[in-house]
Parts: sequence; C-alpha cells; structure tokens
Amino acid sequence: MYCFFTHIKYFSRWTGFGPGNDQNSLISAMSDTYDAIIIGAGPGGCSAAAFLSGAGRDVLLVDRARFPRDKTCGDGLSVTALPVLERMGVLEKVEAHNPWKCDGVILSSPNDVVMRGRATQVGGVYNYGYVIPRKIFDTALFEHVRDLPHVTVREECAFRDFIHEGNAICGIRARSGNNEEFEVRGRFIIGADGVHSAVARKLGNHASGSIKKAFAVRAYFENVDGLEHLIALHYEKTILPGYAWIFPTGERSANVGVGMICQGKPPHNMKDLFEMFITRNRFAREKLGRATMVEGSFKGAHLATGTMGVRRSFGNVLLVGDAGGFVDALTGEGIYYALRSGEQAASAIIEVLARKEATGDVGAIYDGSWRRDFRRDIIFGNLFQKALTKKSLMNLIVWRSSRNQAKADILSGVIQHALPKTRLFRVI
Repeated sequence: MYCFFTHIKYFSRWTGFGPGNDQNSLISAMSDTYDAIIIGAGPGGCSAAAFLSGAGRDVLLVDRARFPRDKTCGDGLSVTALPVLERMGVLEKVEAHNPWKCDGVILSSPNDVVMRGRATQVGGVYNYGYVIPRKIFDTALFEHVRDLPHVTVREECAFRDFIHEGNAICGIRARSGNNEEFEVRGRFIIGADGVHSAVARKLGNHASGSIKKAFAVRAYFENVDGLEHLIALHYEKTILPGYAWIFPTGERSANVGVGMICQGKPPHNMKDLFEMFITRNRFAREKLGRATMVEGSFKGAHLATGTMGVRRSFGNVLLVGDAGGFVDALTGEGIYYALRSGEQAASAIIEVLARKEATGDVGAIYDGSWRRDFRRDIIFGNLFQKALTKKSLMNLIVWRSSRNQAKADILSGVIQHALPKTRLFRVI
C-alpha cells in the first residue's frame, strides 16, 4: 500500500508512468510509515541511516541539496571518526579517495613559539586521522547509504513542518525540488540538517542560550610548500578568540581557514583576518608564498557549539550532529560527533522498536548515550576553550609543550581526539 500525499498526485516508480519516476519531480513509491525519517544526508544523517539499515529498519533519508555538494569545513577526520566509519562499512570507500593521513599536530602560539606533537597509540583508537574535502567525503557517505537495503533517499526535498496527531509528531511535511509539497509518516524523526537546522527551529531548540556560535571561513590552495602529515593550528594574536589552520589535503594542496567565537552575526572583518593570516603570518607565508587559491573556494559558515544544557530529544524526535549543537567547543571539530550521535540515535530507535513499543523512552535512551560518551568533552571543551583563547595562557602552554615532547604529544592527542580533554591538566 502506498503513501498518499497532501497536494500531489503521484505514479509508482515501478510503472514508469508520468513524472513519478523522476526524483526531481514527484515523490513516489514510499512506505505508508517508515521506522525513521532522517532530515539531512550529511555525516550524521548518513550514519543514522546506515545503522538503521543494518538492523533491517525502513528509513527515508531526505536532503534539501543534490549531491555532490560542497560544505564549508576544515575537512579533518579525527582518530575517533574512523572506527565509526568502519562500523558503517564505509571506511574503505573513503580511503579509496586517497585522503591525506595526519598523525600529529603543529601548534603555534601568539608569540610565534612552535610545538610539534604526535598522537599516541590508544587501545581501540587509531593514532592517525585524515583530511579529505567535504564534497568528496559527504558524497562517499551518501552514495554508500543510498545503495543500502531499507533506505529510500530523496534529494532536493526540504523539510517544512511536522505532522501531528493530537500532541504526537507522526511524520513530516516536505517540499520537493519541483515545489511540490507532500507528507510522509514515520515513527521516529531524526534532525540531521546542520547548524541552521529547520527541525531544531520548529522545536524551538536553537533559541536556547545554551547554543554558542562561532564563524569560520576557508579556502583551498594549490602548489603549497612544505606540507607534512600534520595538521597545523595557529593561534594568531589578531584572531583570538579563535585560530587559523592549514590542513593538508594532498602533497601540494591544503584547506586554509580562520575561525572565531562570535555571538549572533559573524565578525565583519573575517575576510580581512583571513588575508592578514595568509600574507603576514610567518608560518603561512612559508607554505603559501607561491601557492594559488582555488577560484570560488573561499566560503564561510556558522558553527553551533552546545553545552550539557542543550536539549537533543523531543519525544520521538532526536537531534544529531550540528543540529544538536554537537561541535567541539575547543577545536571546532564536528564530523566525529555527527557520525557518533547518528549511531547513538539509530541504536536508541532500534532498541525501542525491538520492544515493539510505539515510541517508548527513545529520548531517554539517546540522551543517556550521548551524555555518557560526550559529557567530559562538552564540559571540558567549553572550559578549555575559554582558557586557551587567552594570549598569555596559550603562550605558556605552547612554550612548555615545545620544551617537553611528552606534553606536546598529549596536546596533540587531545586535539586529534585520541586522548580525553582532561589530559590537558598535565600540560597546563
């Protein structure tokens, strides 16, 4: 039995009649009720879809964009992201795109002291990460999930609102690329639609003062000199509270960016700060002096970093990734948290469905999971973020680490997510 939509008439994709066999036109051949509807096909949404599919649960995955699409990001996959990709069954496909392997960190302080550290081997965790452009990475995830059983994918479909039965949310109303509105039902909804999440806004979540904002700009450069298998973070004094980065994407290419904490609107001078960094910072000049910026690659985006007080579950609706404010306040890293929170949301739904309950306590299960995994990262990430944007303290930490390799490796391990943030107390 097929699903009936509010404003459109559709044809089965199996008949091939009319516009229904084109996903850019009318949406067709969907189940009456999905086990889960996932809004957003980035890392968080794809992670949730992959794990739900693995449990034999029917999923509808929608995204307002058409893939491949670009995403403003530092492009780093931390050491903790790789095991999640492995469990998704997609790590080898990502590695087939030759991501740049990074097993350490270069850190420079506001007074130009440099520290180099390597991530130590920790049980169950890789001691290296990757840098891979998000356009390539997200497309690899999307294509992997699109081909999985039990997953129906619709691109160019924008979430509009929830469908309610009484006080309960039982589905979504969306709009296709042809401006056709439709309704579809699902037992659970996962909001994975990014920092400007329409799902979170409908729930009133991003009005919360517990969501902190940052803004970053980045561009890709070619013909870069002196790149190593290290990511570089530069705490330039003109950029505090924030930092600049140079992340190699290949032997002669890099993602270069600047990120700053902000409240509300992004700083008006971000482009000036970016240009000052690439032209005046001595470390940037060494690498970028003969480099060329890839045309059209300079872009900016908000980040939403949350605290423990951010609400991430609303009955049968769960928020993952950036939509739930899961971005590391210390480093701005969000891909791991998106992947892992997507896995956690899927696990909570699978557990409740196994009990044959309507919605059960899925929110309590999900909240317990992310709190158990992320509590220390969130608490200490916000604590150290405030401390490490102070020029004098940052100078001291980098100076100490530059003179003690063990401290440098701890600092590197924390930045790469190989070590817990509490280890920073050993450096300070």
